Amino acid sequence: MEKLYNLARGTVRLEISGAEPERILNFCAENGVEFWDTSPKAEYAVQITVHAADYPLLQSQNGKNGVELRLIAGRGGKNITASMKRRLALCIGVGVCTMLLALSSLFVWRIDITGNDTVSDGVILRALSECGVKNGTFWPALSSDEVRSDMLMKLPDIAWLSVNVHNSCAEIVIHERIEKPDIVNEAEYVDVKAAKSGYVTKLSALEGKALVQVGDTVSKGDTLISGTVDSETADDRQVHAMGSVQARTWYEINAQTPLYESAKTEKRHTRTSLSLVFGKNLIKFTTDSRNNSLSCAKINKLRYAALSGAFTLPVGIIKQESTEFTLQKQRIDENAAIERLKQNLLTELKCRIGDGSVSQTSFSVSKSDELLTVTLRAECIENIGVEYDRKNDRS
Repeated sequence: MEKLYNLARGTVRLEISGAEPERILNFCAENGVEFWDTSPKAEYAVQITVHAADYPLLQSQNGKNGVELRLIAGRGGKNITASMKRRLALCIGVGVCTMLLALSSLFVWRIDITGNDTVSDGVILRALSECGVKNGTFWPALSSDEVRSDMLMKLPDIAWLSVNVHNSCAEIVIHERIEKPDIVNEAEYVDVKAAKSGYVTKLSALEGKALVQVGDTVSKGDTLISGTVDSETADDRQVHAMGSVQARTWYEINAQTPLYESAKTEKRHTRTSLSLVFGKNLIKFTTDSRNNSLSCAKINKLRYAALSGAFTLPVGIIKQESTEFTLQKQRIDENAAIERLKQNLLTELKCRIGDGSVSQTSFSVSKSDELLTVTLRAECIENIGVEYDRKNDRS
């Protein structure tokens, strides 16, 4: 702060030489002239720094008592004003840029979304645009409460969100809704039926009457636990059947892939094109950045002029790299393809059995002229019982 104060007032660097240069220092002390950075330069010379306003008073002592004062350098004060006058256009340009930068920070030029897993960024950005939050929005006029209410109406999968604007960056923090657990309605008359065919290995009937036992073989659709309970003293009682039926099940799943694929074998041409993004407008520097070749790969990189954590300008550069390749049909690596298909089949099997376990697996491979087929045969242990509402029969 002191350096800025001295720069604003202006300072001069003086060299005092003579038989008794300390006379000038005593004169400064007697007249209240502030000096600093005192350093000897020769046997009878010393340099000091004083404020520019005190320089005329010290200049009046030049030549008295054999002491001479020499001006070495001057900084700040009138020097800055004179420099600004010589560079008026530059100063005006800096002022205009500063003003535009300040105005630009009042508009949203970047939107960052965090916290979303199931709802995609594209869906959220489209809903935000409909709620008035998009590039170029004047953010002081935004109401976070209104945006939050509108977004929750448009996206029911979102439980809560917050809109935080830092200069020209809008940060959207998403909290997605957690699905509520299934609630058992005991007033419904429900049976437990077999979702798959299998060999029963374990039975646990929590409510209702078990119609099968361990060791039975059941088919898909068979009733395993009935919601009708016998009574010795009254009519049959209807309940919501519940329970778990573990059974041994068998699967046979196929996966295929072509034996030939089109591969990029030779890079023919690479072209780089630049485009300017200014606000919502795109300015192309080339006449046509499109490439109609089917064997062309494009990579677009967008970079905005920004200072992290401070501001983002509505000006950016899009760099597009287009690379052409020669495509050639060639045979795939069969060993790698087989391993990939095996992993895919195991993943599919886990999805089908859910919380169940896999007891045995075996694979077989077959080939035709164009296709490679991998077959998975597996034996699993899983819960095959699913609830079935009797109202479905009446409807």
